[in-house]
Parts: sequence; structure tokens; C-alpha cells
Amino acid sequence: MSIRMSTTPSKRFDEKTNDMRRRPPVKPSGDPNHIYITRKTNVESQTKTAEELLNNAFDEIFIHGMGASVNKALVFAMEVERKFGGSVKSDIQTSTVQCTDDIVSLLDLDQSETRHRSVSAVHVHLYRASS
Repeated sequence: MSIRMSTTPSKRFDEKTNDMRRRPPVKPSGDPNHIYITRKTNVESQTKTAEELLNNAFDEIFIHGMGASVNKALVFAMEVERKFGGSVKSDIQTSTVQCTDDIVSLLDLDQSETRHRSVSAVHVHLYRASS
């Protein structure tokens, strides 16, 4: 039993005969001062976590968001900055992240394809302002 893989340039696939499985994107870092925002993230609870990190453990935190969560990540970063009343500053960068999807045929389980797509991302560096 061999698995045939190919790369498809097409963005369309037949949903009746294929299943798409999205691979998780590569995270820039696994350090505890890196916070990843998704569509399901509760901003209020993450704000408390970020406050605890900045007050107790770290002088800087990094906030990352991709795709539909870019806006939520920016709102989250500005909320943390507002809570500290000017003692925390931010540096915002945007990027494009390459994501990979596996398209598996439901008819022939030995056949699969990979699809690469670009997703917008935002990276916010929050740090203590020097006095």
C-alpha cells in the first residue's frame, strides 16, 4: 500500500469526494510569554493572564494572531496597553504565514494532495516603557 502525494495549485476541490485536513501552523516560539490568539480566545481571561505575566514574570510579552483573529489580537494588545496606563508600549509587525492543507480522497484513501496557502498574521511586542 503506497500513498501517492501531489501538490495541487487549484484552490477548489470536490467536497463530496474529498476531505480537507488543515495542519496547524508553525508557532514562532513556545515560551510562556508568547500568547496566541484564535477566534475562540476569550479576551478578558487572556488579558488577566497577560497582566500577571507583565507584573510578575516578564518585562515583555508577544501576542500572535492569524487570519480571522488578527483584529482580535490587536484589540487584545490595545486592551493590555490601556490597562497599564502608558507604562507598557507596543511594537506591531505584520507578516504572511504559509499554511499547508492535506486533501484526502474519500473514494481512494491512498490518494492525497497537499495545498499551500498564505495567511495574514500580526505579531505584537508589548514591553515596559523605560522611565
